[in-house]
Amino acid sequence: MKFAVIGHPIKHSLSPLMHHANFKALQTDDEFAALHIDPKHFHHLRDIIQDKAIDGFNITIPYKVDMLQIVDVVDTEAQMIGAINTVHIKDGVWYGYNTDGAGFKASIENYIGGKNIVVFGAGGASRAICYTLFKDNKVTVLNRNTNRVADWPFQIEAYTYDMSDTIKQADIVINTTPVGMDGFMSDDLIDISQLKPSAVVCDIIYTPDRTPILQSAEQRGLSIINGLDMFVNQGALSYEIWTGKKADKTAMKQAVINYLQRSTLC
Repeated sequence: MKFAVIGHPIKHSLSPLMHHANFKALQTDDEFAALHIDPKHFHHLRDIIQDKAIDGFNITIPYKVDMLQIVDVVDTEAQMIGAINTVHIKDGVWYGYNTDGAGFKASIENYIGGKNIVVFGAGGASRAICYTLFKDNKVTVLNRNTNRVADWPFQIEAYTYDMSDTIKQADIVINTTPVGMDGFMSDDLIDISQLKPSAVVCDIIYTPDRTPILQSAEQRGLSIINGLDMFVNQGALSYEIWTGKKADKTAMKQAVINYLQRSTLC
């Protein structure tokens, strides 16, 4: 079978590396490619995918929202999240899904359930994570403004960053903003000193593996989780949607770790 990830830009994507590690572990002859789709050609996407005989693909920036208008059938969770990151093509019908929220939830499965969770940021990743977690936890969003959250089709408490003392009672804090990512400036977005000793600090970024936020939390003895497991889990869930088979997440994760370690040494 043939799979892909589409985006603009796309050359930085580690999805091909991760999925090929899975194919090797499962001893399949599946293929996975990174396809750069220029925005001016996006309206030809169905033709492009059909010409390449692709059976399923992932979507990254900037097309996750646009895909809602391209697919034939939208999964309920993807509709609520307002974005699609996985498409399965079966008998010519395009089915759209979103595995981001479920991928993140799986990465913190041991910590959630009846918890007080504070999420920084209100972008697409935040919406996916909040939708997946809000049914079984108390979820609060902190963002520059609350307008974006007001438009979400599910109810979440939202405040501006100046209400950051909200984190004093948080069991889990999640950064979904690009603060701390390579190429983005770091600032004092999250005051780690206000967190209780039992708090867990998460960052959906995995390059670097320890953002300044995670470094500060670790120095204070708090449990930390970066975005690597979310990345692997969402990819594994996509593979299961495409094939009905379980992915080898251990092989996928190790391939990404090995690559990142080599990149650090270079």
